[in-house]
Amino acid sequence: MYKIGITGSIGTGKTTIANIFAFFNVPIFDADKEIKNILRTTEIIKQLKSIWPSVVKKSHVDKLKLRTIIFSNKKEKKKLEQLLYPYLDIELKKFEHINYNRKILVYDVPLIYETKSEKKYDLIILAHCNVKTQKERVLKRDKISNLLFEKIVASQLSFCDKMNYKPHVINTNNRSIILIKVFLLLIKTLFKLRLRNEKKKVST
Repeated sequence: MYKIGITGSIGTGKTTIANIFAFFNVPIFDADKEIKNILRTTEIIKQLKSIWPSVVKKSHVDKLKLRTIIFSNKKEKKKLEQLLYPYLDIELKKFEHINYNRKILVYDVPLIYETKSEKKYDLIILAHCNVKTQKERVLKRDKISNLLFEKIVASQLSFCDKMNYKPHVINTNNRSIILIKVFLLLIKTLFKLRLRNEKKKVST
């Protein structure tokens, strides 16, 4: 099994890259999607209400208010991570169990480097685009303020810091180029897996 992690700052096109892998029938673990599902569970809603009463309204989580709180205070952000990550880990294990016989798995995870989990992956793709495009995408999609956008970006490692880990960078400004790059990367990955299997056969 070959594990590919997709990471990058908010609005840099991680999901776009993941969707192209999905087009080629590669299983995708979408961490953000799983977190959204976890936030809908009764158990989590109860815990959130006990910690931050203002973020729960009529048994629903006000995600914008929750974001505003956690990205304004590092301690609150850490508190939320400690609450949600164990549940996320359960979903991750389910995903890997279901797809145990697949050659390639892709993980769309925004905070790979921030959580120091880079060693879990055979390859890490860093989604990147220009700041203007990134900001336009986020403000249009998430309906948040400029200030909250800046706080979210500041909470994550910069592009330069992530480059120190030597990831495979894909620029997401052009969708056609992303398709070509992902296709070529898949061919290269399958070739690597073939060589790996051949080496195993020789050694045995």
